[in-house]
Amino acid sequence: MPVVLQIDAPGTYTDLKFRDVPCPQLKNNEVLYTVAAFGLNYGELLYMANTYYNTPSYPARTGQEAAGIVRAVGPDVIKYKIGDRVTSIVQEFPDYCVNGEFAVTPEDYLMPWPDGYTAQEACSVWSSAITAYYAFVELADVQPGDNVLITAASSTSGIGAIQMAKALGARVIATSRTLEKEAFLRAQGADDVIASNGIDVGAEIMRTTADQGVRVVFDTIAGPFVGRYAGGVGGDAKIFLVGALGGELDIVCSILPLVRTGASITGYSIYNYHRRPDMFGRAKNFIQAALETKKIIPVIDRVFEFRQSLEAYAYLKAGVQRGKIVVAVNS
Repeated sequence: MPVVLQIDAPGTYTDLKFRDVPCPQLKNNEVLYTVAAFGLNYGELLYMANTYYNTPSYPARTGQEAAGIVRAVGPDVIKYKIGDRVTSIVQEFPDYCVNGEFAVTPEDYLMPWPDGYTAQEACSVWSSAITAYYAFVELADVQPGDNVLITAASSTSGIGAIQMAKALGARVIATSRTLEKEAFLRAQGADDVIASNGIDVGAEIMRTTADQGVRVVFDTIAGPFVGRYAGGVGGDAKIFLVGALGGELDIVCSILPLVRTGASITGYSIYNYHRRPDMFGRAKNFIQAALETKKIIPVIDRVFEFRQSLEAYAYLKAGVQRGKIVVAVNS
């Protein structure tokens, strides 16, 4: 039988087990595929601890992004056939996690594995790209010349946000704890890099934007860090709280900078927009086209073997990566 990763109760990556499980009988809209590679996301660590957006159903698999070859399709599937190469889009349903030697995904949450990309590359881009897409395109309508702030910019989500913002013509200000990753972030498209340790981030934003401030904030840190950049937002700024990499769930921020500029804060999850077929469809079309034209490209930090999956999660938890962490399975 094929092997998958499962966890039996709330815990951490060290509690994951390699388990033999049978392939299920497919429901109407489901596609079963052999996994060639899967990518890791920080939210999976929260999911294992049962502190994420959705709740696991134990024994629970992990993972949202995989690329592979179709082995079987449900009776109502029309877009894919056996032998097609596919890649999955992150989704909220615990029954459809993908980390293992096979995966089952609803048809609407699959896209063609793009030509010219390896399996490792194909599974490395959709989470970060679609997260940035909804915020920048559908909600903020980012335009050429807009100042955009991206926090923890060397994270997978941060890199995807840089690429999306640059594809839209924005000017990107990236934050990192130190300037160690400055050259890397500039290579991804950042126009300015702010080392956030020990400085007034808002004042530095105003300096680098000639006192205009930023119109959009893509924040994967949140917590007290919101208060550190709030003084750098411009008029009618939109702040998207994408994650809590800082480990604090409570926002600490004076409301005065927000009131003075008319800024708004949005608690942000892509799942809320996946449920809107119009937005979801536009997101898939936009990102597929951006992949084909190389306006968005995968950035891979390191590839692990399937037997090294726990080591891969340890590396993810350490937070030192520059790009996507990928696990090769049947590639």
